[in-house]
Amino acid sequence: MIIEITHQEDKTIHKFKVKDDKKLTSDEVKRICLKMGVKALFISGNYYENKS
Repeated sequence: MIIEITHQEDKTIHKFKVKDDKKLTSDEVKRICLKMGVKALFISGNYYENKS
């Protein structure tokens, strides 16, 4: 499945392929955070933090 995330500060839209948009894996969170240049994500009501 593909999710779209809008960056809160610069309003750019990023698209990522994930297995389940309701529960991201730690690898997915790490990959998305690195690509977007952020430390945390808020997706579908869930907060995720890159622990690396």
